[in-house]
Amino acid sequence: MTGAKVYPTFGDHEWAARCKLLYEERQQTIHNQEHTSASLQSSHELIIEKAVCLALEKTESEWGEPPAHFAFFLMGSGGRLEQSFWSDQDHGLVFESSNEEDEAYFLHLGREIVYVLEKVGYERCDGKVMASNPKWCCSYSDWEKQLNSWLHEDKWETLRYILTFVDARSISGEYEMVRRLKQTLFKMIHGQPRLLRRLTENTGRLKKGLGLFNQLLVETKGKHKGKFDFKQIVLFPYVNGLRLLAIEQHILSTSTIERFQQLPSKYEQFKQVQQSFERLLEARLSWQKEIKQYEQIHHLSLEQLSRDERKQLKAWVKEGHQLYQNIERLIQRVN
Repeated sequence: MTGAKVYPTFGDHEWAARCKLLYEERQQTIHNQEHTSASLQSSHELIIEKAVCLALEKTESEWGEPPAHFAFFLMGSGGRLEQSFWSDQDHGLVFESSNEEDEAYFLHLGREIVYVLEKVGYERCDGKVMASNPKWCCSYSDWEKQLNSWLHEDKWETLRYILTFVDARSISGEYEMVRRLKQTLFKMIHGQPRLLRRLTENTGRLKKGLGLFNQLLVETKGKHKGKFDFKQIVLFPYVNGLRLLAIEQHILSTSTIERFQQLPSKYEQFKQVQQSFERLLEARLSWQKEIKQYEQIHHLSLEQLSRDERKQLKAWVKEGHQLYQNIERLIQRVN
């Protein structure tokens, strides 16, 4: 795939200026406009795609064009199309070759992507789930081996990696590569039914959100003391439950809403929760629009909520936890 194309070089000043322009575009399109959850995802996608293109352009100026076909994919809230106004980085790369030179190229590209995204306003992932990490930047054949290894190791950490990868969604390059990897992964899991039960155990420790007197429980220590953990208590029971059903039903879509939509009719009891989850995502944006930094985005100050909003929040806590527990029982029964 190499050629005689001549690439422009990047000076440090130009590189910094282009990153700054993209950061300013992010501020304008994400923070200075009114959004629905769907429109916010579109804005994030546009900025991230431009960041990847800028990183690729920088890499090509130094290393030449990519030596093989590849796909860049998002995971986490970006993969599920559930980002709020601030988000960290969860992403990876897969490429169609397996030699050390090509691996070095794509790891370099991964580092450039991480750099640009950070400059644009996306925090680095604390767990290093990023394309700059060799664990998340592999050839197609190495990805197959790694997924199989993670399943067979059957440890809490490796099963967490599996669940993370199930939310992978390509946004650049050869989209079909990630799709094929996920199909292979689902076949591996269905070949050993106990693995789905083990994945269920991995997400089954639901964080308690209501006290004995039906009061919302807030953090009692740490930097979020006095605030309510919306992500863990409210959002994750829905997300984790529908991900498990997606694995069980071979649903490749990563959006929780699309996973609801694609469930078969026999799961009507679960499908009925979709509209409630959609309202939850919209309420989250309303409550979080004044937050100015990523580290605050997952926690709510209950004082800002009206009496009716607190009542609705309690209803979502109960509904989400009940949904997950019902899904958990279903999977344990049929697998």
